[in-house]
Amino acid sequence: MIDFPIPHIPPIKFVDSLISSDEKNASVKIKFDQIPTIGMLVEAAAQSSSGIDDGNKEKIQMGFLIALKNIKLLEEPLSKEYILNIHLDHKIENFKSFSFIVLDNDKKVASGSISISLEEV
Repeated sequence: MIDFPIPHIPPIKFVDSLISSDEKNASVKIKFDQIPTIGMLVEAAAQSSSGIDDGNKEKIQMGFLIALKNIKLLEEPLSKEYILNIHLDHKIENFKSFSFIVLDNDKKVASGSISISLEEV
């Protein structure tokens, strides 16, 4: 399991392991203690954004979820484990915008866009 550089601990830490990653995309296995709500899936997307390899892993940064856009629950969640694919759409200094999709096998469960502001700590 890859340890994600986030301050979350269970039961609020939803990222489990990094499947693949590059400078614009990450595929992450996410797990929950119960069937997740849409809010939990969005939080998992925010946590999964730390899996994208943007070359700043030596800096300690705290991310703040500041905006949600087009958040859609496409299917009722029935599982406690999913694959979350996240893509870095835009980056301007400490502001990043991402789009994501949550998959249960190949079935789309949720999608949307989030914006995160990063601050060095």
